[in-house]
Amino acid sequence: MDVVAYVDGFNLYHGLKSKYGHAYLWIDLVELVRQIRQHDVVLKVRYFTAIVKGEPDAALRQETYLAALAAHCPELGIVRGHFKKKTARCRDCGSRWTCACDPAQTFHTYEEKLTDVALAVAMTMDAASAYGDMSVLVSTDTDFRPAVEASLQLAPTRPVMIACPPGRVGPKHDFSGRVVSFAIPEKHLQASLLPEAVPGPDGRIYQRPEKWSG
Repeated sequence: MDVVAYVDGFNLYHGLKSKYGHAYLWIDLVELVRQIRQHDVVLKVRYFTAIVKGEPDAALRQETYLAALAAHCPELGIVRGHFKKKTARCRDCGSRWTCACDPAQTFHTYEEKLTDVALAVAMTMDAASAYGDMSVLVSTDTDFRPAVEASLQLAPTRPVMIACPPGRVGPKHDFSGRVVSFAIPEKHLQASLLPEAVPGPDGRIYQRPEKWSG
């Protein structure tokens, strides 16, 4: 079968980091899908992510990783969302914008935007246009349930598989037995790391960030 995979970048990142620290953050996403579906052909891997705000060092590591992926994985498509500033409530008084506590404070955070919508649309459109024979969703975010349901309705014979990032629990909905959910084993992660240094088409070398080395 020709496989099209959809990777929820932050769901995968937080799963990897929470269980294995930095060991597998330098992951070759195309090779990971090949490990998951070893007897199939990986037609396309769509990676949905956004560059973090307010953390320049982390943003630089992300950009290095994305450049390495783009140079090393021709089957990969990177879809970027963005982070939007939002307000958060004080944990003590629950107010927004300005805290009612003494001394008064203002709380801000960032919220990821567009990546989930983009993934859901791509998954649904691929099913509708018969692009590939199978969908593999790398995420346990239940917000993608409508996209899975739409895919099943549009392409009833197209298998949908949910590959759960480490430490993440798969969706409880069984979709009438038409969706297979499974945990990504560590051996697949071990077999899917990018080279320590990835040459780019412009002659640049993208080195695995030192913070991601262990």
